[in-house]
Amino acid sequence: MNAGPVPTSPVHGDGVFEGVGSLLVRAYRVVRALLSRRLDGRETLRLVDLGLRDVLPTALIASVVIGGIVGMQGLGYLTRYAATEVFGWAAAMSAFRDIGPLLFGFTLAARLGTRNAAEVATLAARERLDALTALGLDPARVVVVPRVVAIAVVAALLYAPGVVVMMVSAFALAAVVGGQSPVISAWSVVSYVDVSIVVEGLVRQLCFGATIGLCTTEAGLRLWLTDKRAAADIGQAVFRGSVLSLTSIVVVNLILSLLGGV
Repeated sequence: MNAGPVPTSPVHGDGVFEGVGSLLVRAYRVVRALLSRRLDGRETLRLVDLGLRDVLPTALIASVVIGGIVGMQGLGYLTRYAATEVFGWAAAMSAFRDIGPLLFGFTLAARLGTRNAAEVATLAARERLDALTALGLDPARVVVVPRVVAIAVVAALLYAPGVVVMMVSAFALAAVVGGQSPVISAWSVVSYVDVSIVVEGLVRQLCFGATIGLCTTEAGLRLWLTDKRAAADIGQAVFRGSVLSLTSIVVVNLILSLLGGV
C-alpha cells in the first residue's frame, strides 16, 4: 500500500546543503540590493513599526527572565569569590554581550520570526507574489529586502530597552537573594564595563535580527519556488523557518566569537 510522500525535514540529509546554499544566495542578493539602494523605504518603515508593536511586550517580559538568569549566574561567582564589587561587571558582560543577545535572539526568532515566515508563506499560497511578478515588480525588492532589514532594525532598536530591563532584573534578584547592593552593582558597571562591550552586543543583536529575517523569509519563499499552496505547507514553512533561524543564530554567534570576541 502506498503511504504517500514522506515529509522532508529542513535539517536532514541533502536538505542541509540545499538550505545553506539557498540562504547564502539569498543573503548575497539582499546585500547587493542594499548596496545598489534598491530598498523600499516606506514598506521597511511599516514593517519596523509593526514589528516593534508586536514584539515589544514579549521582548520586555523575556528580558526580565533573562535578567534573572544573568543575576543567578553572577551570584554564583559572588558566592565563590566573595567579590561584591565585580558583580555588576559580570552581570553586564553577560547581559550586554554573551547570554543576553543570544537568548534575546531566540525570543525574537520565536515571536517575530515565526510571524514573518507565516506572512511570506501566506503571500505565496495566495499567489500575491505571482501578482507582483505579473505587475512587473521584483518580489525580492518589495518583499524580501524590506523584511530582512526591518527585522534587523527591530532587533537593534530593542537592544537598549532589553538590556536595561535585564540589568534591573539581575540587580533586583541579586539584592533579594544574595544581599548584593544595587548601588555597588551600578558602580561596578560604570567603572569596569567599556563602551566597546555594549557596541559588540549591539552588533550581535543586529546580526541575529538579520539572520532571523533572512531564514524565515527564505522559508516562506520556498512555497512560491516549489509551487506549494496547501495550508499544511504554510505550517511546514513556519516550522522550517524556526529551525533555520534558531540554528543559524547559534552558528552566527560562534562565528562572531571566533572572529575576535565580538
